[in-house]
Amino acid sequence: MTAEISYKTHILIGVRPNGIMTVIADWPHVPRQAEVQQKIDEARNGYATFALCTPTSILSADSNGNASGGWHWPVGPGRR
Repeated sequence: MTAEISYKTHILIGVRPNGIMTVIADWPHVPRQAEVQQKIDEARNGYATFALCTPTSILSADSNGNASGGWHWPVGPGRR
């Protein structure tokens, strides 16, 4: 994934029957339904459910991956 995350960022998560979740795809924009369906079709190996997610809050991390700076909320519709 790109380091820049905004309210337009979307990730597709595959969930296996045992609850293990994996990021299948990510987009820096709102993906078209066809784009999402293509990624789901390509990843049909053992996933029971798929979730298309967008951030509602973002926690910054330093170069070592440690959380820093507190929570940030993306600017977007309803967040101004």
